[in-house]
Amino acid sequence: MRGQTWTAIVPVKSFSVGKSRLGPATVHRERLARAFFLDTLDAVLSAVLVSHVIVVTGGEDAAADAASRNAEVVHDSSSGGLNRAIVRGVRSARRTLAGSAVAVITADLPCLRGADVDTVLRAAQRHPRAFVADHMGRGTRVLTARCGHRLRPAFEGPSRQRYLDSGAMELRLQRAPSAQLDVDTIEDLGAAAAFGVGAHTAQLLAVHPGRRYDSVTGWS
Repeated sequence: MRGQTWTAIVPVKSFSVGKSRLGPATVHRERLARAFFLDTLDAVLSAVLVSHVIVVTGGEDAAADAASRNAEVVHDSSSGGLNRAIVRGVRSARRTLAGSAVAVITADLPCLRGADVDTVLRAAQRHPRAFVADHMGRGTRVLTARCGHRLRPAFEGPSRQRYLDSGAMELRLQRAPSAQLDVDTIEDLGAAAAFGVGAHTAQLLAVHPGRRYDSVTGWS
C-alpha cells in the first residue's frame, strides 16, 4: 500500500443544532460545537497522510469555517441524517479523486491530534474497511475504506457492533487516544479538558478565569 493517499471526510451539523446533549453547558452550546469542529478540522488538515479534506454540512457557519481553511465543502441541505451526508462526501471524493482511500472523521473530537490521525490511517491501510470506536466502546469516531472498497457508513447509536458485524476491522490503538475522545456530555467535556483540548476549545473554556471545572456540574 505504498503511496496510498487519503481523503478525509468530516460531516458536521450547523452549530445551532449540534451537541444538544450538552444542554446549558459551560458556555453556549453553539460555541462549543464550533470549537470542537475547528479543533477536529485543524488536526485533520495537519495530518501528513491526508491529501484532501471534504467537509459535508448544511450549515453556512461550518461551511464558511471550512472554506477559510481551504477544505472542500459539500453542501448537504437535506434532512437525511449523518450517513446520507457521508455518502454525499464519498461520492464527491471518488468523483474527483478516484485513487484515494477515504476516512470519515467525526467533528466532535476537540482533543484530536494530527499525529494520531496519521497513526490511525497507517493502521487502516492494511484493511479493506476499518474503524475506531469511541471512548465508551459503543459508537464510532473514524471509519475508513481503501480504494476500491465501499465505505458502508452506519453511524449513530451502537455503531461499533454494526461495523464488527459487517466485517470491518476494529483498530485498537493505544497510541492514538485522541481519536476516540468525543464530547457529547458534560462528563465527556471534563474528560477532554483533563486530557488536553485543542486551541479553539481551550480558548473557549478559558473565558472563565478563576472558576473551577467539575465534570458533573461544569464550572463553579
